[in-house]
Amino acid sequence: MKRRLILHPPSHPMFLVLLLFIAIAPLIWLYFIPKAIALAFLPLGLGVHVGYTIAVLMVLLSMALSPVNVVLMEVPRQVAVPDFEYVSIFGIPYPTLRVRYVMSSTVVAVNLGGAVIPLAISILVVSLLAVHQSGAQGLGVLVGVAALVTVVSHLSSRIVPGVGIVVPALIPPLVSALSAITLSAALGVMSLAPSIAYAGAVIGTLLGADVLNLVKHFDKLQSPMVSIGGAGTFDGIYLSGIIALFLALILT
Repeated sequence: MKRRLILHPPSHPMFLVLLLFIAIAPLIWLYFIPKAIALAFLPLGLGVHVGYTIAVLMVLLSMALSPVNVVLMEVPRQVAVPDFEYVSIFGIPYPTLRVRYVMSSTVVAVNLGGAVIPLAISILVVSLLAVHQSGAQGLGVLVGVAALVTVVSHLSSRIVPGVGIVVPALIPPLVSALSAITLSAALGVMSLAPSIAYAGAVIGTLLGADVLNLVKHFDKLQSPMVSIGGAGTFDGIYLSGIIALFLALILT
């Protein structure tokens, strides 16, 4: 009997749903996120077309630059390596475990799509708030939100040796959105809450989860490379900003 190659496409309903989601996810991403960001930027004085253009560029650049990591520094470190040696006792070799230390290094980098682009948008929000008629209140709310998210993201993050810094996905954006809405309502700048929630989540997650942990627990990472925002559009910095903005828009 001749051998035949049979190609059987996946037919499980959930697998087909997953394939369909993967196929249309970029289109959904490009449709909803720019509209949400443009809507959030409208109270800051940006026109709809300008805000939408900036939002589309942000999404496209974040996707395109997600694989790009810019090296900031290279830090030398000692690595413990287990090693076996044999000791001869009465002519019989016995293995003994020893630990030797070798010099290695950890590369510290920043991801363009996952950290630099969201931070650039956050700086734009700060600049627009500075010239806004309610800029003083808006900046005050932003400082409070960013500080709160910094503390919460730092306390909720943990170090996973060999992997990096892990932080719960929903805690920073939820804290940012709720605090932005609460403080904005108290100071009478509710329309600015979505944009403040975005910037506060990005800045707070960057400082609390990444920068503070790198400063305090660098030796615990035990990784050849540490990239701030290294997961690109799936990184906590990027997603925290987007989720916080959506939550603030929905809740307001």
